[in-house]
Amino acid sequence: MILDELVSEFFSDPVLVFIVAVLVGFVFLVYLFLRRTAKGFKEGMNRGRQ
Repeated sequence: MILDELVSEFFSDPVLVFIVAVLVGFVFLVYLFLRRTAKGFKEGMNRGRQ
């Protein structure tokens, strides 16, 4: 099966696995940063109205 060969080829190269893991981690950290920024902005806007 093509997918099985693709997955086994992907996991056979540890450098590629490391690069993908770092990229996924970076995207997750950017998501957390943007979520925190948006939440803080929303709380600041709500406090400013009071």
